[in-house]
Amino acid sequence: MRSSLFSIALVVSVGLAFSLPARSQQAPVNTEILIQKIEPTFVESPKIASGYSKKSPGRPLKWLEVEVLFDRNAKIPKFADELTFQYYILLKNERATEDRKPTLLTGSVTHVLTPQEKGLHAVVYASPRTLAKFFDGKDPVNVQQAVEDVGVEVKGGGALLAIKTWKGQLGGTVQAPVGWWTAGAQSYSSVPGFILNKNETPFAPLEWDYFEPVKSKSGN
Repeated sequence: MRSSLFSIALVVSVGLAFSLPARSQQAPVNTEILIQKIEPTFVESPKIASGYSKKSPGRPLKWLEVEVLFDRNAKIPKFADELTFQYYILLKNERATEDRKPTLLTGSVTHVLTPQEKGLHAVVYASPRTLAKFFDGKDPVNVQQAVEDVGVEVKGGGALLAIKTWKGQLGGTVQAPVGWWTAGAQSYSSVPGFILNKNETPFAPLEWDYFEPVKSKSGN
């Protein structure tokens, strides 16, 4: 009897293991790019000293910042002409939407002349007004209250070079990973156009040497 129960438990456990999405820090899609970390956080609007000044109506507003720490391991070419980071920011706002589905903010940023180095940084933002819009005017207190998860894909030369999520959850297999933003697309309301690159925010002149340069609209 005990042997039979053990056999049944083993079959069930194996079945569950195959039915659950794979967990991976990053699937080895390509050895050129390795995403080390994705870190969403709240940052206040910067105060920039200048001769022009108008008084703020109150405390500085909060921006959602998503920073990506990554390595570029390819030795040739020494500088990658273009790397495109595709972002998927899943908000925890299902109680504030009409269809009771959480909002998935999507957007991409192309970086230029990325060197062969470790410890590189990319970043995007969602503005205070964007957060207010998708939370029905009720600003979330912290990142845990605002964001369910963040996914990032890195592409170069038309190929997927890396994929990772903030919470480490990926579907598919290690060889062919699938982001939850693809596997569960019907569960979210996907909205493009609200993810901003650094040059589109008041943070543009700050930390110039820390973040990788963004491709301008003129192509330079």
